[in-house]
Amino acid sequence: SRLIRTSQGNSSYHAMQWRVDRRFARGFQTTASYTWSRNLDSTSEGVGAAGVEFSQSGAGSRTSVPVAQGGLRLDHGLSDYHRAHRLTVLYLWAVPSPARSFWKSAFWKHALGGWSLAGIASFQSGAPFTPLNGSDRNNDGLPGNDRPDISNPRAPLNSRAVLTPASGSQSCATRYRNPDTGACVTPGDVHWVQGTGLPNASTVGRNTLLAGGINNFDVSLSKSFQIGEQRRLEFRWEALNALNHPQFT
Repeated sequence: SRLIRTSQGNSSYHAMQWRVDRRFARGFQTTASYTWSRNLDSTSEGVGAAGVEFSQSGAGSRTSVPVAQGGLRLDHGLSDYHRAHRLTVLYLWAVPSPARSFWKSAFWKHALGGWSLAGIASFQSGAPFTPLNGSDRNNDGLPGNDRPDISNPRAPLNSRAVLTPASGSQSCATRYRNPDTGACVTPGDVHWVQGTGLPNASTVGRNTLLAGGINNFDVSLSKSFQIGEQRRLEFRWEALNALNHPQFT
């Protein structure tokens, strides 16, 4: 087999970026950054490739339709790195000391003083991904990068069908079967149909679906004790993804 590498491709990125800062005052400080962007390309790898070895290695990201079959045009869509929205908030809160009357007691002085809360909260849109056909529809020897056809866009997104033989135990009168349920269906009953032949106008585009986004909270809680005039002892509790949200991207 032959391995081909090329630097062909095109991309564009547009964004609006906002940032708000509140400097440390009265025990509180925060910074918020928001980006609204759109990243388009025909391949998300700087050096694209086509070849069985590269496909099986799982490395890189290239056009899923060969260049000779119009891959640069048919694959132009959301980049693998596209994240439409991203908001990050950093904060620090030094808990105010109690009223002066409390400081007459050493217990309240050590129990309520010296606390601080800090953290980073991140919210981000999900990553785009491409459904795969499951078979080598264009007979190029690369079965892992072909895409299915969209049959009924209004059908449930998790419904699909494969073409059955014209005769035999696996055949259907409609010629299509849902491999998940085993039922014979028509193309109008399902969203996806396992495509055959070269890509066409019904073939789904590259990176047209979005995975779940990120909703992440990293938190740090600390308590410091003053020891004399020059020494300080600090206890710190930290939690990454404190709310235990699944992060698929």
